[in-house]
Amino acid sequence: MEALRERKTFLEIAPHLSVSLPILLPLQRWWQAPYFWAGTKAYDLLAGSQGLESSYYLSKSKALEAFPLLKKDTLKGALVYYDGQHNDSRMNVSIAMTAAMYGVTMVNHAEVTQLEKDAEGKIRGARIRDVISSVNGDAEGAREFTVRAKGVINATGPFTDAIERMDDPSRKALVAPSSGAHIMLPAHLSPKGMGILDAATSDGRVVFVLPWQGLTVAGTTDNPC
Repeated sequence: MEALRERKTFLEIAPHLSVSLPILLPLQRWWQAPYFWAGTKAYDLLAGSQGLESSYYLSKSKALEAFPLLKKDTLKGALVYYDGQHNDSRMNVSIAMTAAMYGVTMVNHAEVTQLEKDAEGKIRGARIRDVISSVNGDAEGAREFTVRAKGVINATGPFTDAIERMDDPSRKALVAPSSGAHIMLPAHLSPKGMGILDAATSDGRVVFVLPWQGLTVAGTTDNPC
């Protein structure tokens, strides 16, 4: 539910960076039809007022019209459901630029090396190291400096646990790291602004092909490291 609320929020506040994306689920066996149909309709129901368009069935001919490269010999049809697609990297830049407009000092390539605490043990800032200067051999610029703050927000993604343990070394891990392979392909492989997701691969992994930035991104779901 949290992901659905977040999707709706981004579609509302950043429509230039977020879109509603139809995703096709190919049906290679007839028994998959009721199974996938129940799943997509449950997704529609769960989304409720935060949902996009309703999922629907596509005949074999319509599915091949949408994705001509589908294996036609075993294809029975397809189901299409809607999800959101968001440009998170541009969103990060937009947030930084907006903050700068309101007087915030933005610092890039700066590494937190230590959290600063007051006498009561509350976090009141951080020690920062200029990574760019240190890489370029500028010893003077590479010196660490302290930033004082009333509050510190840990929004460091995969580095969350490293920052959390600066506060409490015994803290349990919050993040489960994963890895995945993705490649960029020509745009015609995802025609009509539609993606495809196949969960019935030989090794059990989910494969997706999605339109992205005028091209097509293809890959697998992430695997735990």
